[in-house]
Amino acid sequence: MKILFVNPACLDPRIMGEDARVVPIGVYYMAALLMENKFDVRILNLAALDPDKDAVQTFGELIEKEKPDLIGFSVTNPNRINAIACAKAARKRLPQTCIVFGGPAPTFMAPYLLKACPEIDILVQGEGESTLLSLVKALAKTGSVKGASVRNIKGIAFLEDKKIIETGPAQVVQDLDSLVHPSTYFVFEHLSMSRGCPGTCTFCGSPKFWGKSGIRFHSPLWFVTEILSLAKKGVTHFYISDDTFTMDRERVIAVCKLIISADIPITWNAISRVDYIDRELLFWMRRAGCIQISFGVESGSKEIKKNLGKPISNERCIQAFSLTRSYGILPRAYFIYGSPGETQETIRESCDLMMALKPLATVFYLLVIFPGTHLYGRALAKGQVTDAVWDQKIEDLPWFELDDTLDFSRVKFFGDTLRETFFNNLAHFVHDIALVEEKELYPFHSDFLSRLAMTFSHGEYAKDPRIKDPAKIAERLFTRALSYSPCPRAFLGMAMLFQQQKKINRAAALLTKGLSLFPGNKELSVCMGVTLMNQAKFKDALPFFTLFKDDPGMDPYITICNTREQTP
Repeated sequence: MKILFVNPACLDPRIMGEDARVVPIGVYYMAALLMENKFDVRILNLAALDPDKDAVQTFGELIEKEKPDLIGFSVTNPNRINAIACAKAARKRLPQTCIVFGGPAPTFMAPYLLKACPEIDILVQGEGESTLLSLVKALAKTGSVKGASVRNIKGIAFLEDKKIIETGPAQVVQDLDSLVHPSTYFVFEHLSMSRGCPGTCTFCGSPKFWGKSGIRFHSPLWFVTEILSLAKKGVTHFYISDDTFTMDRERVIAVCKLIISADIPITWNAISRVDYIDRELLFWMRRAGCIQISFGVESGSKEIKKNLGKPISNERCIQAFSLTRSYGILPRAYFIYGSPGETQETIRESCDLMMALKPLATVFYLLVIFPGTHLYGRALAKGQVTDAVWDQKIEDLPWFELDDTLDFSRVKFFGDTLRETFFNNLAHFVHDIALVEEKELYPFHSDFLSRLAMTFSHGEYAKDPRIKDPAKIAERLFTRALSYSPCPRAFLGMAMLFQQQKKINRAAALLTKGLSLFPGNKELSVCMGVTLMNQAKFKDALPFFTLFKDDPGMDPYITICNTREQTP
């Protein structure tokens, strides 16, 4: 029996693929469980397709070739349009195939989806592992997921005689370690140690999705085993997607110690809250490879934060950012604008908070609401909106469209003001970085500063016109990095800056020093070879490329050096 999982494409193109273009971790859990039970499973990630490709056509071609018995779509509001289009295409091409929708949208929008897409056979609501396994077994046994064959399966909804049947919530998995390791069968970068969140943010659907079953965790050993398995398959950087990764500090410290003892060269990002951070925790996280923590600051206004269900003091936010930065972990701030009660004054308060936080990266979100959130429920109750709004080709519903005190031009001004404040002051935020004076952390400080420098010399900040003289900022950071500890990235970054500035001799001298400390380092060797080529020293440059002759990327350099060396 063949099962195809599909991650549909969002309606709007995405600039960053950190979350929107990746397969949700829950899909991997379910796929691994089915594979462990001897079912034939494949995952199709339409969200990762080139925007120029027709996702529905790609999907249609694949299912005609594979002919799956069951197609499971992971559906959110932003990708529901593509999911519905693919479901309709599947019904036409493979009339007998079972079509299942699961995820946040089916959990919160059952009546709407079943009306909008009659091609759907089953909606899986909430946590899906046990429910989907029962469905697949029923399909394998009876050849159908209609009527009596599924009425006893909890956690589903379907149409029967034009009436919606909901079987009630499924029993959640209390022992997450009992689940199959997804890494047994798949390679991915996103991980999750927990299910649930201690927060009650009014703009977030997580509390309602996970229900009242409480927060559940994997054990540190299970979680690190997953990391080690993926590291052996070549993954070196991970995105830990828990809503609040550090809510159980002892568990996180145990995870960090296991990673350190395994001595694996990995890095990772996490998401947390400013009230779940302390010095000891940050010390172990940094040593274990954490390089970035994202915090939902949301606003500098006490009133706005109350409306968003996040009444955390500005002082606590400032303390968390200062601590995180001091341990060589990049603190990233999430700000929301266009919230209930937003005014020019509340935006000024957010700008004031930003100046005190001194974040090194930011994400600014216009407040949008979805089914399953408190704000959407309140809007429904007041008659401000109905589920019919999703008949439109929209990904989300901006709050300002329901708020008489706000309009597009106003909220755009709010967003522009926040972004301007960040980019106009980023150089000052970088200049003010103060790191803890613990010699054990010096190599990590060098790593942190050189990573940050790379964003100004060759990364996202390098070509951003809002940042003045990024090369100068980068050079200061590389220099400071080397003052803490020798670091290949710092030698490399500084040398590349010198190359750009036509300071070839200085680049060569710096690379010579770097290679004396890190002999055989590929990046430094290639950079040295290029530097020597710029000096027309092709014979001297050649050995730096032939050292890695098995890499096809070296062929052009080797060819040029051999050709020029033989030229009289």
